[in-house]
Amino acid sequence: MMIDKDQELFLDYIKQLLYNTDEATLCRDELSDDVTQLADGIEYLGEVIKDEKIVLSKMAQGEVDEEFSISHNYLAAPVKSIQSNLKHLSWVAQRVAAGDYKQHVSSLGSFSDSFNEMIDQLSHYREKMEHISNTDVLTGTANRRAFNQMIKKLWDKDIPCAIVFIDIDGLKYVNDNYGHSEGNHYIKEACQILKMNLKEDEFIFRIGGDELLILSKKEDAHTCKERLLEIRLQFREEMKKKVPYPCDFSFGCVDIDKKENKTISEYLSLADKKMYHFKMQHYIDQRRPKCSNHIDKSGLDSRIFDAFSQTSINRYAYICNMETNVSRWSVQAVKDFDLPYEYMFDAGKIWEEHIHPDDCKKYEEDIEAVFSGKKECHDLTYRARLKNGKYIKCRCEGYVLKGRTAKEPNLFAGILTRVDDAVNYEER
Repeated sequence: MMIDKDQELFLDYIKQLLYNTDEATLCRDELSDDVTQLADGIEYLGEVIKDEKIVLSKMAQGEVDEEFSISHNYLAAPVKSIQSNLKHLSWVAQRVAAGDYKQHVSSLGSFSDSFNEMIDQLSHYREKMEHISNTDVLTGTANRRAFNQMIKKLWDKDIPCAIVFIDIDGLKYVNDNYGHSEGNHYIKEACQILKMNLKEDEFIFRIGGDELLILSKKEDAHTCKERLLEIRLQFREEMKKKVPYPCDFSFGCVDIDKKENKTISEYLSLADKKMYHFKMQHYIDQRRPKCSNHIDKSGLDSRIFDAFSQTSINRYAYICNMETNVSRWSVQAVKDFDLPYEYMFDAGKIWEEHIHPDDCKKYEEDIEAVFSGKKECHDLTYRARLKNGKYIKCRCEGYVLKGRTAKEPNLFAGILTRVDDAVNYEER
C-alpha cells in the first residue's frame, strides 16, 4: 500500500519532469517495496518524456530529422507525423525554389492552404516576369531572349525551321527628321503588319532597334521569301497613306537544319548577309536613273558591275559597248556629276562637257588613241566638274576587253577615281 512518503516522491518526480525535465530523477531508494512496479512505469514515462523533449527541441531549431532513442515510444507518433509533414514541406519548398510551381502540400490544415496560395502567387508572378523579360516593351512582340530560348529548344530537338532576318529601312532618317516618337511609330507599324501576316507556328521577335526576326516551324526559306515580298509591297502602299516619308524593309531568309553542321550563330550571320544583299540591290534599283528610251543595253548588264559600283563613293565604274556606242555609268557617278542617265548613247561627248576646258584636248587624244588601237589602255588624270559646279582632280583608267566570240562585243571598261577633294578652278 502506497504511503504518504511514496506519494510525495512521485509528485516531486513529476514536477521535475515538468519544470526541469533533463535533470529529473526518481529517488527509488526512498520508495517502499510495494510501489516498485509503479516506479518502473513512472520512470519509463519520464524517459519517454525526456526523449520527446530532445526531439521537439531539435525541431524547434529546425532539425526535423532527429530520431527517437526509445524504440517503443508510443507518445512519438504525433511528433513523427509532424516530422514527416515538415520534411515534405521542406522538399516542396526546395522544388518551388527550383522553379517547380506544380507542387502543393496537405495535412497541415490552414497552413497548407496559406502555403499553397503562396505557391500559386509565386507561379503567377513568375509567369508574369517571364512574359515581361521575353517581351519587347515598344512593340509588344517577343524579344531576343525569347528567340534564343525558342531556337535552342528546336535546335536541341533537331527540329528544322526557317528564319527571316528583317531590317527596317530608313529608320535613322525618320528619327533625325521627324523625331524618335515618329521613329517608334514606324517600328510599331512594321511589326504590326508582319504580325498580322504570321501563320500558325510562326513567331516574330524584335532583336534590336530596327532589326526583327521571324521564325517559321513549317515553311521553308523560299516560301517565306515569296510571302515577305508580297507583305513588303502591301506595307509600302499602306504606309504611303499614313506618313509623309517612305517606308520599307529589307530581309534575308535561310533554312536552319542542324544536320548541315552549322551553328545557330552562323545561320543568323548568313540571314543577315542575305538581308544586306537585298538592301543593297534595292538601294541600287531605287537610285538608278531612268535610261533613254529604246537604248540598246546589250553587254552592259552585269551583277559584277553592280558590285564594283558600290565599292566606294570615291570611285566610279563605267563600261562601254564599242559596237553600239552605249555606255553604262555607276549610279553614284550619275548622281555626283549630274549625268542625264545611267545608260547613255555616245557618253564620251556627254562626259566631255564635264571635263575642264584646259584638259579636254588631252582627254580626246587619249581616248582616240585607245579606240583606234594605238594604245592598250586609257590612263589619264584630269579635272571633272561635279553637280555643284566644283572641279575635282580625277584619274581615269580604262581597258578594251575584246569579245571572246563573234557575237560578243568589244567592251571599254574602267574606273574613274577622285584624286583629291573638290576645289574651285577658274573656268576659261
